Amino acid sequence: MINSEMYTKVVLKRGLILIVVFFFKITAFRSSTPLIKNVHRGGIHYEGPHWSTSENALYWVDIHGQQILKLDAASGNVTSRAIGYGPVSLAVTVKDNPKLLLISVRSELYLMPWDAPAGDSALRLLSVVDLGLPDNRCNDGKVDANGRLWFGTMGKEVGNDVDKDQATLYMLDEGNYLHPSHKVRPVSVSNGIAWTSDNTFMFYIDTPTGNIDVFNFDLEEGTIRNRRTLFSFKANNVTGMPDGMTIDDEGNLWVACFNGGKVIKIDSRAGKLLEQHKLPAQKVTSVMWGGHDLSTLFVTTSRVGLTPVEQAQQPEAGSLFAIEGTGSKGLPENQFVFTDAANY
Repeated sequence: MINSEMYTKVVLKRGLILIVVFFFKITAFRSSTPLIKNVHRGGIHYEGPHWSTSENALYWVDIHGQQILKLDAASGNVTSRAIGYGPVSLAVTVKDNPKLLLISVRSELYLMPWDAPAGDSALRLLSVVDLGLPDNRCNDGKVDANGRLWFGTMGKEVGNDVDKDQATLYMLDEGNYLHPSHKVRPVSVSNGIAWTSDNTFMFYIDTPTGNIDVFNFDLEEGTIRNRRTLFSFKANNVTGMPDGMTIDDEGNLWVACFNGGKVIKIDSRAGKLLEQHKLPAQKVTSVMWGGHDLSTLFVTTSRVGLTPVEQAQQPEAGSLFAIEGTGSKGLPENQFVFTDAANY
């Protein structure tokens, strides 16, 4: 038999347990909720983030602002270099050459020392693509595990429209840099690229298709085959268009949704939508893992084409953001390999 005093003690004890359990659930929920912070604002069309582990720094570009920017993660300082010649769309580091970058300007690729004197005289021409298509320009690019640059172009831009099927996905290495290999043609707006950690699959985005495609990938030969669609924005009711992309250490893809105001996480094996992370800017352009343990997801955004009303509604458009606490981590970013690049 339980008397009233014993019953009161039992109820109080159970109530205390429930409060403690509830507190820990709330605490766990809060600690696992990603935090989005504005790292650097004031850009026009930020794109192409690339993390340098050796420098503990993030490089990215402002295509319309014709700038390459660098965030020093330890100090938080941001420095930049202006490119007078034209729009710059990608910047990757060169292996064994500290602060030497491979960059694209218009439809050309250059080597550029970050600490060189200001001005375009520091640019050293490496390659030219899309000859005969003067309105085309380079767009996104990534380096594979063997140090080759995979990069693509896009057709002529008129406002928000791009000439379709006028561009190409290329592969460039130290052996073919005068004549990069054509890998996919025709392309309209070549964008995000990522590989699985075992280098057996390559993921690719041609933005106007609204799809993320996957190829079988041969690392040693540098070849791709058997293209098929992994994920369709339309079929999964995802707003916006796929833009830049990266992959985490569990094989999940993280994709920027241009005109969708978010980053999505996709299971690269099942093609299943796992998560959506909203940002205070509609034109989300690209993503890249960084930070000392590669657990920070850097996100670039744009304000190109926004009306005055839209800019007032999205004052942070054209910023670099960082998402912390996703519970995911990236893989070290590959570097471009070019023998004796410092003396080229």
